[in-house]
Amino acid sequence: MSNHYFVNQTDIKEKTYEIKVELNGKFYRFFGGSGVFSKRQIDFGTLFLINNLDLTNEGTFLDLGAGYGPVGIIVKKTFENLDVHQVDINRRAVQLCKKNSQLNEVSTNCYYSDGFSEIKINFDYIALNPPIRAGKKIVYKLYDQAYENLNVSGSFWVVVRKRQGAASHLAYLTKIFNNATIIAKKHGYFVIKMKKT
Repeated sequence: MSNHYFVNQTDIKEKTYEIKVELNGKFYRFFGGSGVFSKRQIDFGTLFLINNLDLTNEGTFLDLGAGYGPVGIIVKKTFENLDVHQVDINRRAVQLCKKNSQLNEVSTNCYYSDGFSEIKINFDYIALNPPIRAGKKIVYKLYDQAYENLNVSGSFWVVVRKRQGAASHLAYLTKIFNNATIIAKKHGYFVIKMKKT
C-alpha cells in the first residue's frame, strides 16, 4: 500500500529531515518527516499561499491540514497577536508541528483533527493547501466545513494547481461563497480567496 500524508498512519518507519527557509527577512527551521507531505522541503504551493495571505494582527487563524506546520508558524511569527490553530489528520504531522512551533519560538495550538471534527471554535481566517490526492469528495467537504466554521466577514484562502483542477475547485468554491476570486497565479499555481458575507 502506498503511503499518503492525508491519513493517520502509524506503521511507517520514522525518519526526519531538517528544512531551513528564509521568508520576508526571517529565518525558519523545521523538521519534516516520513509519511508527512513535502517532508524534505516546503513545497512551492505552500510558500505561495503564505506570501498571499492578507491578515491583520488580531483574531483567530486556522492552518487546516497543517502538516509539520510552516503556514501557521510563519503566520504566528509575523502576526504575534493572532490566535493560531494548526490541525491535521496525520498524528505524526501534529507531533512535528508541535516540535517546530517550539523550535521557532512561537506558541500555536497544534492538535489532531479529521477535518473539523475536533475544532470547537470559529475563525476569522482559514488557509488550506488541500490534499488533492485524497479526492474531490474529501476536499470539497473541507471547503464546506471551512464555510461553516468561518466567522462572518472572515477570509478563506486555498492554493490549487491548474493541472490539478483549479478551475473546478474555483467553480465549487464560488457556489459556496459567491465571491471566490483568484488573487495570484504563478508557475501553474492559483491562490483563491473567499470572504464569508
